[in-house]
Amino acid sequence: MTSLLAAITAACNAYAAWVAWQRETEIDRIEDEMDRLAADGYPAAKLRLARLSARHARNLRALRSSDSDASPE
Repeated sequence: MTSLLAAITAACNAYAAWVAWQRETEIDRIEDEMDRLAADGYPAAKLRLARLSARHARNLRALRSSDSDASPE
């Protein structure tokens, strides 16, 4: 029974680490696209940059709120 609980705990920890990695990877992808669009200059690129900026801000807020929820204070 103890080994089963240890395996379940390890699986939950691995899943949490994977979700955090996915979130960080998505933020990096958005930042890379924002850099590429900033170098462009077309009106459509500026519109896409504004939308990505808003999405980036939402992702960072969500990341910060989930980090503060996880920290014991």
